Amino acid sequence: MKEQVTMRQIAETLHTSVVSVSNALAGRKGVGENLRRRILEKAAELDYELPAAEKKTKERMNTLGIISSRRYMSEGSSFYWEMYQNTIDAATRRNSLTMLKMLDGEEEFLTSLPAFQEEADGFIVIGRFEDGLMKYILKRVKGPVVLLDFYRPGYDCDAVLSNNYIGAYRITDYLAVRGHRDIGFVGTGRTSRNVVERYYGFCSYMRTHDLPLVREWLLEDRELWTETPRLVLPEKLPTAFVCSSDYSAGLLYNELCGRGLRVPEDISVIGYDDYLYGNAFAEKLTSYHVDMAEMAKEAVQMVLHRITAPRQPYCVRYVDSRIVERESVRSI
Repeated sequence: MKEQVTMRQIAETLHTSVVSVSNALAGRKGVGENLRRRILEKAAELDYELPAAEKKTKERMNTLGIISSRRYMSEGSSFYWEMYQNTIDAATRRNSLTMLKMLDGEEEFLTSLPAFQEEADGFIVIGRFEDGLMKYILKRVKGPVVLLDFYRPGYDCDAVLSNNYIGAYRITDYLAVRGHRDIGFVGTGRTSRNVVERYYGFCSYMRTHDLPLVREWLLEDRELWTETPRLVLPEKLPTAFVCSSDYSAGLLYNELCGRGLRVPEDISVIGYDDYLYGNAFAEKLTSYHVDMAEMAKEAVQMVLHRITAPRQPYCVRYVDSRIVERESVRSI
């Protein structure tokens, strides 16, 4: 049986976005005529078939507004850019269009909404925003909102998160099973609920298994207000570190190398995200994989369901995953 061609394959062949391909095939605005012609020609060449859902003329196509910050979105080299691409894929599979608004700098602190607010049936917010803007968005938009990889209690909306607490508990166990008792943690918890939950998962495991929680081994990875990277190693080190993200693991790795220490021969390191861009350590780092595809799928399903069932109780869904083993942890 011949494998069905996807919009992503067409987009990758033409070096364009899935959104452009979707709009071109649907005959919608937002695509230049030259690019539209090339997309249609390539779709015909590859024998692309519209999904069954798109063939149902009576079924309404929803438009989802995606809101994120430009500081999160570096194309091809950002965790949230990958999350956005997965969200596009998930929306396309559910016969939905997406519209992206990236807020710049001071826009995040203004009580103003994206220009497409009246055109979207629902919204997905990727990444953390200041409380004031989030409350304003939730108060003013007409459609439902789902938060992706971010949540704060008290918001009247749904959210999808990685199973942070359980994930951190499991990677701490991964180190302990390999003989490590002196274990530190890297992450500035006050900057993110995700990091807080991962810290609590780490602490829970350490307390439950009567392992020492040493204050000097609880390291922050950035300045609280500016989020400028900053990691200071103590004089005495544990045998292993749990890192709140692969980004933190990369900072730690650089500091350890600067002190002349080797990973994992001298210090074992385990990360969280399974996404470290631009650092050679990525090929070596054992990490808890964040299932971005499943999280995006859940977020799209939730917002589409909320469009048709707006009065149901709000909920937070946690997506579990697995540890990806590489070479940054040794047994002792």
